[in-house]
Amino acid sequence: MKSKLSLEAFVFKTITKDGYSVIIGGFCPESMKEETITIYQNISDMELGQSRDEFLIDYILANAITKLSPKWISLAGASIYIDGVNNSTGGIIGNPFKEHESSEEVLEEIDEGLYLISFSGGPGIAYAGSYSNGLFLKNIILNYKSDQNRNIEDIIKKLDEITNLYILVVDGCGLTNVGGIYVSDSFNKKHEIFCL
Repeated sequence: MKSKLSLEAFVFKTITKDGYSVIIGGFCPESMKEETITIYQNISDMELGQSRDEFLIDYILANAITKLSPKWISLAGASIYIDGVNNSTGGIIGNPFKEHESSEEVLEEIDEGLYLISFSGGPGIAYAGSYSNGLFLKNIILNYKSDQNRNIEDIIKKLDEITNLYILVVDGCGLTNVGGIYVSDSFNKKHEIFCL
């Protein structure tokens, strides 16, 4: 389904001031992509790796995204790789101006025709489509999470069947995570991952 929303997806990777790889992505109004990326690149002046606590890693990352987010952003995601963290964490997605909450596996409409679903331990997805698309995706993600031979590309294929406007965020920390962000819009598809 081609999205009727006038949004463009963006994604890029950089290094924080204290040397940690971080990927940021999201949706911005069409023609605002370069300005949005320029603003978020200021994360390279921040120190984000001061904790190995799973909750604090996400909390610090979410606060940094909120601090940097321009007013025209209603959805952003980020993934950070911090070595030495064994459990899944280091991935956030949502409206940067709303209160930060842990993932509750609830499907929510964040704007007309734009939905968000996120899982503890990842992944988190925002997409243009319908509520029923989200229920379908929720089942795909639950199967993905229970599969020992899981492959994020399986979820990407299903997203491509549903819509051309989406962002998928994978936690950057944890023994089984590669970490990254995958985006698509009416212009192109792109992804950034951590190469470990």
